Amino acid sequence: MKRDELAISIPMIYLVRPGETAWNREGRQQGQFDSPLTAIGIEQARATGRALRKVLPEGKTMCVETSPLGRASHTAALLCAELGLDVSALVVSPLLLEHHLGVWQSLTNADIDGQYPGARRARETDKWNYVVPGGESYALAYARARQWLAGKRHAPVTIVVTHEMFSRVLQGAYAGLTPAETLGRSHYQGRLYRLHEAQMEEIQF
Repeated sequence: MKRDELAISIPMIYLVRPGETAWNREGRQQGQFDSPLTAIGIEQARATGRALRKVLPEGKTMCVETSPLGRASHTAALLCAELGLDVSALVVSPLLLEHHLGVWQSLTNADIDGQYPGARRARETDKWNYVVPGGESYALAYARARQWLAGKRHAPVTIVVTHEMFSRVLQGAYAGLTPAETLGRSHYQGRLYRLHEAQMEEIQF
């Protein structure tokens, strides 16, 4: 993994993905549309908070920064409850929004194949640069991740609530990964990623 001067200068980050949503269960592309957390998703968010309590460094001031989408802000509020933090201290950042999937948002893969024949296959030929109509490419999302990383952090430890696809590019931007390496990253529910001193550590719970 490449070391990156930007990453070395950034205080500790914990990446959190929102809990399961109704559209996750239905196999729908969410992008920057939204759907509510399921009962399982609410418990996943609470479990994430309990896991964070075990790994957060003692004595460090922390901040929770979240995507403005409802599934993320709900997860962030549940984390704050588990960690004993005041929810009013949440920082909302539009830069942490999910990868925009344009006209595919709210559709299942079967819907996409029916309405836009061959589009998913075309995207696979150049996934990094392909722009879903009305959306953004991974390359554009990566630039947005770099912008967020270059911004001022509000505390020595930042808990970031963002989304599966955007977490990939945030990890890639942090560690200076190639496009192929970045696309190979993931962020499953039930996992945390600690980003510190240009290294990434996966924490399962």
